[in-house]
Amino acid sequence: MSIGLLVRLAGVALLYFIAAQVGLAFAVVGSTVTLVWPPSGIALVAILVFGYRMIPGVALGAFLANAWTGVPLLLAAGIALGNTLEPVVGALLLQRLAGFRNTLERRGDVFALILLAGICSTMLSAWVGVASLTLGGTVAGGDYASVWLKWWLGDMMGVLVVAPPLLIWLSHPRPMLSARQKIEAASLFASLLVVGYLIFAAPDLAGHGYYPAALAVFPFVIWGALRFDHRGATQVTGVIALLAIWGTTQGTGPFAVGSPVDSLVGWCLFVNVVAVTGLLLAAASAEQRRAQAEIKRARDELEERVGQRTAQLAATNAGLRQEMAERQRLEAVLVQVSEAQQKSIGAELHDGLGQHLTSVAFLGATLHQRLRDQARPETEAASRILELVNQSIDMARRVAHGLYPAALESRGLAAELERLADTTRSLGRMTCVLRADPGAQVSDPLVAINLYRIAQEAINNAVKHSQARALRIDLVRDDDNYRLSVSDDGVGFDPGLIAHGLGMHSLRARASLLGGRLDIEKNAHGGMTISITCAAQRRESSGHRHEVRSRQGAHPDD
Repeated sequence: MSIGLLVRLAGVALLYFIAAQVGLAFAVVGSTVTLVWPPSGIALVAILVFGYRMIPGVALGAFLANAWTGVPLLLAAGIALGNTLEPVVGALLLQRLAGFRNTLERRGDVFALILLAGICSTMLSAWVGVASLTLGGTVAGGDYASVWLKWWLGDMMGVLVVAPPLLIWLSHPRPMLSARQKIEAASLFASLLVVGYLIFAAPDLAGHGYYPAALAVFPFVIWGALRFDHRGATQVTGVIALLAIWGTTQGTGPFAVGSPVDSLVGWCLFVNVVAVTGLLLAAASAEQRRAQAEIKRARDELEERVGQRTAQLAATNAGLRQEMAERQRLEAVLVQVSEAQQKSIGAELHDGLGQHLTSVAFLGATLHQRLRDQARPETEAASRILELVNQSIDMARRVAHGLYPAALESRGLAAELERLADTTRSLGRMTCVLRADPGAQVSDPLVAINLYRIAQEAINNAVKHSQARALRIDLVRDDDNYRLSVSDDGVGFDPGLIAHGLGMHSLRARASLLGGRLDIEKNAHGGMTISITCAAQRRESSGHRHEVRSRQGAHPDD
């Protein structure tokens, strides 16, 4: 056994003995039964805080305290056995059944202290102690019940009034009060002393036996518990207990009645109620603060997670915007490459194949003339060959012009759109008219060729899908924007069904290249209107995004 443990055991025994002498000063049955028994609280705290190694110290203090009263040593040992079993059983019940925490910050811990330690374990000490006194002849058998009740109340007072402040002092760090809190605490205890003196000690004001007067101290219990937590509640309870017992023993206050024993019984019950009230209020306040702290922690954690997710979403959005910009740039490059390829193929058809076919046509014409001059029978076949060659030349020129309208730069967009309308009319299936604003002169070659391609694709869609009888092409300039639209009077189509088609993809890509807006509208005639709006002064397409919109009931092609 270490020296430290011996010193602690000796300290517990000495403190128990001193507290017992204070309590026995208010003995109500002989020299051993009292309604004021602080050692029960001291012993319980010693075992709860320092462990069951403190049992010898408790037993020694109890034996010395009882032997000091002059009872036989065997009787003193019996009473000390009950005094020792009480805190041991109380600690076991609290720790094993209730999961007791010494901080008393949960209402469950307070209820456990009241029921298991304050009520149940103290009964054991009362049974053993009073039984020992009865066997020793100190207490008559007929007085067993009344003596047992007094013993039980005294021990309960020690558990409920003395144990809590000791637990708080040993389990909680000392709070650092601000100047304002110090002033408030001083005001609390000063006003409590004044009111307590008037209730319990003032000879002229304190009413004998008028118990409702004691209720005036409960506002101070509430004040101390809610504003200063467990320390405030237990200290206010201690001050009230001291003031009340002082007045009661002096014959003043609401608990001073004819019999001193009855006076102390009333005081004991009152102090126990005050202690329980303060502890429950302090525990409820502590639970509320913990709940608020948990809510704040959860809110802060949620805000942190939201911030993290927001940052992740922002980074993801930035990446998506970058990817979309890159995709649009690649689409623009593809459109430009495609246009360059079409231009190259068109030029090859016009300048290569076209010239070659023209040479063949000249040779065919010469051959035809010679055969005709000689009246040869092959003349008709040569004529047919010459006709097919000329048709091939026309076909090659039309294909070359469709691949790249070379005259677009010299004649302008409006003229080429008029030629496109003529070509559409030549198919013989529908009429096609062009309405061009005289101010819509597109000088930028890239804008002109892409507007022309959009018109081509829109007309192609109408020819394939609309079953229209009439088409109209509009080219206008509104403020700083060009607007090109192709309208039909056909059966219309669902833009959602063709949104992923090659033609619609081409329209979107060209609109993106021009930094414009592509609209697909259902007009009043039931047909569709496909239009693009783009800036007259072209900007870099990679910095802009196009927009595709579908609307119902748009303006008709009037």
